[in-house]
Amino acid sequence: MMRRPRIFYGWWIVIVSLVADGMKHGSFNRGFTVLYVPIESDVIFPKSVLGFSPQSRTMLGLAEGLGRFMGGVQGPLMGYCTDRFGPRVMLAFGGLMSGLGFILLARTTNFWWFLLVFVVFLSVGFRSGYNNASIAAVNNWFRRRRGLAMSVVSMGNGLGGASAYLVGLLVFLVGWRDACTILGVAILAVVIPLSYFLRRSPEDMGQLPDGDPPEPADANASDRDTVTRRRSANGGDTDFTAREAMRTPSYWLLVMSTGFRNIVHAGASFLMAPMIIWFMEAGVPVDPASEPGQRNIIIAAAFVSAFSFANMVFNPCMGWIGDKVDRRKLSALCMLSGAAALGSLLTQSGHLWQVVLFVLLLAFAESANPLNWAIMGDFFGRRAYATLRGWQHLPDQLASMWTAMWMGAIYDYTNSFYWALFPLVVLYIAAAIGYWFLPRPPMPRRLQLQQERNTARRNRAIRAAPEPAD
Repeated sequence: MMRRPRIFYGWWIVIVSLVADGMKHGSFNRGFTVLYVPIESDVIFPKSVLGFSPQSRTMLGLAEGLGRFMGGVQGPLMGYCTDRFGPRVMLAFGGLMSGLGFILLARTTNFWWFLLVFVVFLSVGFRSGYNNASIAAVNNWFRRRRGLAMSVVSMGNGLGGASAYLVGLLVFLVGWRDACTILGVAILAVVIPLSYFLRRSPEDMGQLPDGDPPEPADANASDRDTVTRRRSANGGDTDFTAREAMRTPSYWLLVMSTGFRNIVHAGASFLMAPMIIWFMEAGVPVDPASEPGQRNIIIAAAFVSAFSFANMVFNPCMGWIGDKVDRRKLSALCMLSGAAALGSLLTQSGHLWQVVLFVLLLAFAESANPLNWAIMGDFFGRRAYATLRGWQHLPDQLASMWTAMWMGAIYDYTNSFYWALFPLVVLYIAAAIGYWFLPRPPMPRRLQLQQERNTARRNRAIRAAPEPAD
């Protein structure tokens, strides 16, 4: 009989995923917003594109938009590849592309070279591996504790984002180019070796989801029924095929709600440091190269780190609560918190206490991310999870690819983010409504018949079992 490990291997999957996600957010999702202003002031931008005369923030938004477009187009393919080849291969591929991307970014001198590196290496690398691979693995390894496990992985968001302040210090000490080289080497040295430890599913290692013990060979029918019911409690898999899932309104309503949330996330994440700097300057722009400008960059980096630390604290709490209450209602509350966070910046008072409020409320809103992916696992099971996530990325990225660009354009032509905040608040409210009224998908006829056969077989076994002795 195989001896059960003292620590369920699924938790090692969670740790590996947490570290990889931390590298991603520390360098790209949160770290890049710190690099934004130094790159803007150092890279040569074209004076006109297709007859227009865009300014630097519009062009950087264009790069982010094209990167998200690439992520959306590759989403279905990468989801299929994750289901086909396993998360280990995809995480290694993502680490290789993103690490090389940062090393090449350090050597860019003009916008077109920057655009090529950002879209082809950084965007493809970070959006093909990392949590797209690791979340699929975690979904396979957990059922009852799926919300908690995914929330622990998402602590990498905060763990990595908390290092944004270190990225700011690196930029201050050695310049943004050497900082990018250091980030690239660190990714290659950490993420690729870690990918070896990802395993596709517990069954490949002779285990069961959540570390459940194997069914005893000598158990009677009643005992087996008890074990089966315990395993299926609190989010047992329904295992839809991708086609079955995409035929349900629930899948597309989830995609829509996630899309609204990610449209806001695309702008608020990419432009977090510039928005904080704009708010602190209270309508009086400061030269980034001046001493006050440098100080504002460091302060903004500190707030980005504080946001990430708060998010790291909120995520496991929300995962634990989400395993006990309706994740859909909890997600809706998070969206309302995000609307309040962005609304708090509209005063543009420059008060630091309002920046603290913004950071806390937005961190609470971002803690809905693991709840979202747990909902997809609850609804549709393990069989086609990565494929479903991949197809979800296509409309999601196509919708969110424009956010940083139109926010940057509004800033370029008004010298303010004020009018860019209103549509973001409306989108957060729309996402809250979508999550609150999200219905569970009806079970496909195939699964209904399978469930009926299993129930009939179990009932026959119980009737045939000998009566227990008095």
